[in-house]
Amino acid sequence: MLLVSSVLGQLEEFLSSPVLKTASLGVLVRPLGGGEEVVSYQADLALIPASTLKVVTTATALQVLGPDYVFETRLFLKGDDLVIVGGGDPMLSAESFPAWWESLKKSGVKKIKGRVMADPSRFESQRVPDSWPWGDVGNYYGVGASGLNFNRNSFELTFQPGKVGEPAKLIETIPTPPGVAFENHIRTGPRGSGDQGYVYGGPGAKVVSMRGTVPAGGPYTIYGALPDPPLSCAVGFRDFLRKKKFPVPGEVELGTVDLTGTRLVHSQKSVSLEKIIRTTNFRSMNLYADSLFKALTRGGSSVAAIARVKKHWEKQGVDLTGFVMHDGSGLSPRNVITPRQLVTILKKARTHKSGDQFLNSLPVAGRSGSVGGFGKGMAMEGRVWVKPGGLTGVRTYSGYFVNKSGKEFVFAVMINNPLESPARIVEKFLSALVLKE
Repeated sequence: MLLVSSVLGQLEEFLSSPVLKTASLGVLVRPLGGGEEVVSYQADLALIPASTLKVVTTATALQVLGPDYVFETRLFLKGDDLVIVGGGDPMLSAESFPAWWESLKKSGVKKIKGRVMADPSRFESQRVPDSWPWGDVGNYYGVGASGLNFNRNSFELTFQPGKVGEPAKLIETIPTPPGVAFENHIRTGPRGSGDQGYVYGGPGAKVVSMRGTVPAGGPYTIYGALPDPPLSCAVGFRDFLRKKKFPVPGEVELGTVDLTGTRLVHSQKSVSLEKIIRTTNFRSMNLYADSLFKALTRGGSSVAAIARVKKHWEKQGVDLTGFVMHDGSGLSPRNVITPRQLVTILKKARTHKSGDQFLNSLPVAGRSGSVGGFGKGMAMEGRVWVKPGGLTGVRTYSGYFVNKSGKEFVFAVMINNPLESPARIVEKFLSALVLKE
C-alpha cells in the first residue's frame, strides 16, 4: 500500500468500514499531470468493473472512430423490393419512419410491389455475449447490439394491476414484437413497491414470459428486450406505410442483401459520436456502449472488437495483464480490469487531443446524469467527473476530480462483494480527497 501521509487517515477510515468486511477492493489515485501516487491500495487486483467499463469503450471509440463519426442507415430499392440496411445506429426508432416515407415519395415510388427486407449484417448476428446472465437478456438493459437496432431494442409492457396478490393483466405492448406469444405471471404488489417485474426471453425468442410484481394502482409499464429488432423495424415500417395507404403487399424478410443494382432512396445519419458517448456515460446506456464497441471493427464482431480495444491501449503503453473483456457495456460479470489499468487508460484519454470531449462525456457528481444525487451537498459536488458501475455485488467508481487547489487527479475505486452499498463511504472518501491541498 502506497500513499501520501496526508491522506492516511482518510484511507484507513474508508478501509475500516464494516461495509467492506467481506469485500475485494482496489483503489488508485494519481495526479493527472504526473508525480507521486496519492493512494495505491491493491491497485493491481483484477476486479469486476460493471459499467465503469464504459469509460474504456467510449474512450477507445472517441480516439479510433473520432468525435464526428456517425452511424448511417440506408434505404434501397432492389427491383420490386425495399431494402433497409442497418449501420448499427443505437438511436434508430419509429420517429424516422415519416422521413423514410417522404424519401420514397420524392423518389417517385408509389408502391412497394415486392418485399420489405432488413439487412442487419453490419454487426455479427450474435447480439448477446454468452456470459450475460439469463435474468438480464430479456430486459431492456440486456438487449445486445444489432446491425439494425430499433427502438433501443426494447418494448413497453403495460399492466393493469388488481388487488394485492392478484394477477396483473397485460393490456398493451408497444411496439408489439412480431410472432411472439406472452406468458404472463406478473402479480400485483403493494402500492409504492415499484417495478419488480422481470421479462424472460432473449434473442429470437418466440415466447416471452414475465414474472414478479407491479404496484397496485393505475396502469404500470415495464420494459423488455425486443427478441428481433431488425424484424420489428421492418414490420414496423411496413405497417406504417400501410396505415398511410401506401401499398406494400409483400412480406418481410431478414438477411444479407447484395446491393448490386440497387438504387439509394434514403440515407439517415445519427448524431455525432461525441454526443452519443455523452449519453452513453451520462445515462449508462448499455446498447449505446455495445454498438460503439462493435463499430470499432469492419465486421462488427465482439471478438474483433476486444482485440481492437486491447491493441489500441497496448500501443500506448498500457499493461493489460489480466484484463478480460466480454462486451462494451460492462454487463458481463466475467469482465475484469485492475484499478491501475483503469486509471492509466483514463489518464491517456484525458491527455489525448480529444481529452476535453471525453471529460465532458462524464456526469458531474451532485449535478448531472446518473450521479446527480451522488455527493450532493458535500465537498465533492461539482468537482468530480465520475462513471459509476453497479451489478449485484459490484460497485465501482472511476474518473477525475479537481481538489480545492485546482489540481486535477485521476482515480478508480473498485469494490466487489460489499455487505451493502458503499456509496456513502465512497462519497466521504472522495470528498476528503477533494479538500486536500
